Amino acid sequence: MRADSLSRIVSLVRGQGLLLLLVLITTGCKTEKSADDPTVLGVPPSEAYLGVEYYYNFGAYGGERILDFSLTNAPSWLALEETRNKARPGVIIRGVPGLSGGNRGDADLGKIENINLITTDGERTGVQPFGIEVKRNPLSLDADTFVEGQSTGSPEASDNRCEAPELGDTGAHSYTANLYDSDGAVTDTEVRTSDTHPVLVRVLLDQPSVTRVAVAFELSSDFDPDVCDQGFDPEHQRCEEGEANHDEAVIGKDIVALGSGSEGALPVPDYLNYQQDGYGVYSRGVITLEPGITECYIRLEVVDDTLPEASESLQLTLTEVRSGLASLGPSDSGMEVSLNIDDNEPTVRLETVGGRQRDALSVGTQRQYVAVLSGDRAGTVRVKLGETVDSLAKTGDYGIQTQDKDGNWQDNDVLRFPEDVARVRFRVKIPDEEEYSNAGMEDRFLILGVDQDYQAGRAGFAGTAEDGELRININELVAPLILNDEDAFVPTDLAVGHEGRLYVAGYDDANNDQVLVRIFNQKGALLQEVAVSDGATVLDKPHPVIHFAQRQVTQGSTRVDRFEFVVAYGAGTDMPGHTSHGGMDMVASLYWFDSAAAAGNEYSEVWTIRTGTSADDVPRWVGINKDSGFVAIAGETGGRWPGESRAGGVDSFLQRIDTEIDGDNRVPRLAWTRQIGSSQDETVVSGSTVNAIPYLFGASEGAVATQNSAGSTDVFFYSVAGADITVNVYQRGTDGSEAVVDGLNGVDNLWLLGNSDRLYTIDDSDDTKRLNGEPVAGTTGFVLGYSSSGEVDVAFSYADGSRTGKETFAALLAFDEDLIAGGATTGAFADKAVDSGIRQPVLARISPADFATNGDENPDSWDIWRVQPGIDDANIAALANYRDDEIVTLVRETVGAESEWKIVLFSGEGTRLN
Repeated sequence: MRADSLSRIVSLVRGQGLLLLLVLITTGCKTEKSADDPTVLGVPPSEAYLGVEYYYNFGAYGGERILDFSLTNAPSWLALEETRNKARPGVIIRGVPGLSGGNRGDADLGKIENINLITTDGERTGVQPFGIEVKRNPLSLDADTFVEGQSTGSPEASDNRCEAPELGDTGAHSYTANLYDSDGAVTDTEVRTSDTHPVLVRVLLDQPSVTRVAVAFELSSDFDPDVCDQGFDPEHQRCEEGEANHDEAVIGKDIVALGSGSEGALPVPDYLNYQQDGYGVYSRGVITLEPGITECYIRLEVVDDTLPEASESLQLTLTEVRSGLASLGPSDSGMEVSLNIDDNEPTVRLETVGGRQRDALSVGTQRQYVAVLSGDRAGTVRVKLGETVDSLAKTGDYGIQTQDKDGNWQDNDVLRFPEDVARVRFRVKIPDEEEYSNAGMEDRFLILGVDQDYQAGRAGFAGTAEDGELRININELVAPLILNDEDAFVPTDLAVGHEGRLYVAGYDDANNDQVLVRIFNQKGALLQEVAVSDGATVLDKPHPVIHFAQRQVTQGSTRVDRFEFVVAYGAGTDMPGHTSHGGMDMVASLYWFDSAAAAGNEYSEVWTIRTGTSADDVPRWVGINKDSGFVAIAGETGGRWPGESRAGGVDSFLQRIDTEIDGDNRVPRLAWTRQIGSSQDETVVSGSTVNAIPYLFGASEGAVATQNSAGSTDVFFYSVAGADITVNVYQRGTDGSEAVVDGLNGVDNLWLLGNSDRLYTIDDSDDTKRLNGEPVAGTTGFVLGYSSSGEVDVAFSYADGSRTGKETFAALLAFDEDLIAGGATTGAFADKAVDSGIRQPVLARISPADFATNGDENPDSWDIWRVQPGIDDANIAALANYRDDEIVTLVRETVGAESEWKIVLFSGEGTRLN
């Protein structure tokens, strides 16, 4: 038993020893593991700047002992702050390029790659490579636009900014100014002393420098008193104030660095040192930025003179770095900023008595206008008037007059504004026919403004307001143009075209109702009569309509202007080359202008097309698209156009005709005709080709297409994009009768003119605009404005609750962003008119822009004017626009048993011109 027991004990000891050995081996592995390799943490900035401290704090870990650090391939300006950091594992690198390591300055510029920060614990090492590019520390300049009489606001204080100079007071400066005679020759000089207002230019240093930076600066401009306008020599106003100099600031007169009398009121800060130039003017100096400052200020002084001036410019240049490590711009090639000075003199705006800036005067007449002065001033201010360079009327074509103390008008083009007077009236007079001459086709126009050439450099005058000029067209048609004084010509429509040509479409009542277009110039002379239909073809009151277009087309490789008009009319019989379709057909003819043709034959036919159904098809409007040249015709039909459906009664139709090339000829092609109607009769009044998609405007007593009828007669309109594209019809109205007579697309809306017994307003109380109409006594006109999606935007009525309306309107015209409506009345439509019961023409102007501002709350603000010419038994049948200068009206006057047709002109202010 003892031997067995011993054997078991030995076995146990051996097993336990093996286990202990395993434990010891395992424990030994844990306690003897080596530390991580020394490692540098962080990536330093890749850019450094001359004169600016470069600093980076690296971290590190690893190694078995305190780490040592070293740099290799480092620039001389860069060094380690410590080579061994006992407090923590890490190290700081620091330096100032250009200064530390030998004050090498610009020699430290450039990029250095493969700089190594090495760390070691004595046995193992870690390396962090990096690169640094040393750049210049650039100076730059920044300034706002200066305004005479205004100081710069003081900047907020900050540790990196200089203390702002004194800005709260005004300085003073004395200078010598030239005096001129009426022709501009220098007659003498005088010394003037003006207040000055301090302004700041910011001097910016890109990075905070460790040393002071001192830099020199200087004011300069391109002003050169020896450069004169052509035909003038020094000493003359047209040199110092000529075209080359008028927008250049004069150092010492318009601006200085320090005013000659400013030191007491505007103390100079320590960091600024002003210096005089060769003329004794403080126009230069030195500014010093202390270490750490990146924004400082050069204070200048703007001279507050009394001269009307354009905005003037000059330059402030940093010329030299006197001390410190900074550069003049990023490449050290220079630093300059342009400074601009706006004038603060009062300005004048020229207006009509009604407050607008466009009018027309006939030869041999005169009219009063208003000069409106704005801005601060002291004492009497003057302004000299004259034509601008864009004016076609020149000296001799007009005269300026003012009233003397006795109220008599005298020739005088210098207006005076005494203290507290801001509006002065003057008169423009056009010479009589015997004295006025214009060989051109177009009327001349006068653009009257401030005579800046005369006023330049003269004290006490006002400047010109922005867009402050007055445009006055000079009309030479001083008597009504009678259109049928020698024959039976019946005008039906008119248009105004190139060079002021007036195109009157009509028919000859004594010659089978032949369709004619008579073309007149602005003086009323007949230039050409175009026989549109054959005189042998019998027509029956074809009522032609006309439209003119000036289009740009490509001819060869050149863009040229093309002048063309189109005429559409109704024909019920066969015509040479065109067979009747049955009933009344629609005929359209296109004409082009050929400048090479003999006088009186310039317009020639391009093509004629006849289209129609088996019933009557009557054109009511025609137009040309000025971009692609397609022709659109809007009218009424009692039949059914091919591919369309007849709704019943008389339907509306809109048709497009394209011009195509066929060999050497241009021929018409009917692109499509769309027919829209109701079970009742539709009346078509107008259309539009302003856009690529033509419009039609009309009225109906039924429910048009898918729309609902609101009252006895509603307005409707639609556009057509193609033969197979769905047509969206918009029918609008009240429970009354909205009988429209004309429509147009323009002035930001679709506009409809009509006659009714309602006073219209827009109800938008529930965010949905609705047209409301309240009954009033009598009948008068209305204008409705709709968006292309059928939403009513504008509702205006010529009716009011205090009078009985007796008007019948007929035509609507877009004119100078406003609308002109024309027609007739048997009452007192205009102020001071007599309610005689006799029919007289009426004309009225309304402003949609004023409606957008005031809405229904103040309708008088956009009811600009109403006129009622004293022509008995007459009405306005059609309107046209000459250049936004004149309103051309076609007037029909009953004289005995006959009708006299005439052209009567009106200015944009409603003044009759002939």
